[in-house]
Amino acid sequence: MAEPHIVILGAGFAGFALARALRRDAASKRLRLTVVDPQPYLTYKPLLPEVAGGETQAANSVVPLRRQLKHVDLVAGSVESVDTVAKVAVVRVLDGTERALRYDHVVFALGAVTKTLPIPGLAANAVGFSSVEEAGYLRDHVLERIRFAAATADPEARRRALTFVFVGGGYTGVEAIAELQRLASAEFGRYRNLDGERMTWLLVEAAGRIAAELTEALSAWTLQLLRRRGIRVLLDTEMNSCEDGDVVLSNGETHPSDTIVWVAGIRPNPVLERTDVPRGKKGHVQCAATLQAVSADGTPVDGVWALGDDAQVPDLMAPSQPAYYPPNAQNAIRQASVLADNLRRALSGRPLVEYRHRSLGTLASYGGMHGAAVVRGVPLRGFPAWAVDKVYHAIALPSVGRRFRLVLGWIGNGLTPRDDAPVSAFPQPRERFREAAREQSEP
Repeated sequence: MAEPHIVILGAGFAGFALARALRRDAASKRLRLTVVDPQPYLTYKPLLPEVAGGETQAANSVVPLRRQLKHVDLVAGSVESVDTVAKVAVVRVLDGTERALRYDHVVFALGAVTKTLPIPGLAANAVGFSSVEEAGYLRDHVLERIRFAAATADPEARRRALTFVFVGGGYTGVEAIAELQRLASAEFGRYRNLDGERMTWLLVEAAGRIAAELTEALSAWTLQLLRRRGIRVLLDTEMNSCEDGDVVLSNGETHPSDTIVWVAGIRPNPVLERTDVPRGKKGHVQCAATLQAVSADGTPVDGVWALGDDAQVPDLMAPSQPAYYPPNAQNAIRQASVLADNLRRALSGRPLVEYRHRSLGTLASYGGMHGAAVVRGVPLRGFPAWAVDKVYHAIALPSVGRRFRLVLGWIGNGLTPRDDAPVSAFPQPRERFREAAREQSEP
């Protein structure tokens, strides 16, 4: 009899953690495990602000899938459709062809994508902050804008180059602008011909406070920290448009800028729209506390499960109902452990268990040995919060080798100046070769 086939769609935090938990079952032939993802690595997203700020090397924020997921069939491709009745997932692999995967159980771990709004100019002029590629690009882009500002004689172009606008004041947006502003300030001071000039850093937030995931007191402390660093925080303000890089705000201000970063929320992966899986009001896979996908009347969909940022999982421990677990790595990792157990139980006919978890807290690092955190209800700020953040991520990064390199990098940061050399000063690397070839072919 063939082993039951489990297909995990997505290798982000949730899918990766689940696949790791089931590796031994696959190795012992108790089941066959397939993971589908277009990327060859897991991105440890909590480190992205440090990557942007030059505190952490980009390679140390990603974990190669094949090295960690032995005995797992990795399919490099994107999900085209899922038929939960026929139990078939269709995947478009890297060469453009489609491949049908028949399964006994399918797990939706597709994560979330950046949530955008129909703001004029947003798609053409802004960049997100949800991938290591975006974080690395922003690091180099900010350094290049400073270099350009020092070289240009046009005051308007210089002012535009030295204006940096971040839209979204959740803790990810706050961490990102805090790290990048520190990197830019260090670089800015090295240009003598920029003496007398100033950079403009704007954080635009539609709500009445930033870092709302923290307590109100820590949110207020964070606001003061950013303002002391020279970051202008605009609360109760929205971006109305950014056509041609001209950022028009709801308070009547306009700021021409070459750097617009959109960090204003996430939404479930739109790939779910190409499936027939039941979804909640906000587009997540509708789940029971057992992490089974369920229809509107609560009936489980046979062989369909979900976890992580694309799952609407009820929080049975919340004082008021209905309540759902927030999308974060903490829940994704713990849901993976429960789902691995439930898949084993389902295969052996045993009763399923429910996911129940009390939050361990929230961590935010702002660089410069400053941070804010709530750990088991205890608020921390400054160096203690920053240290807890570092210890937690050094432990949570799912690769011993990457942990070692990460910690060594942090030690190096304390002993030597950060690496602020842009690597994209020549954005088209093949162009140099082409130019050399053209010069040598000319008579």
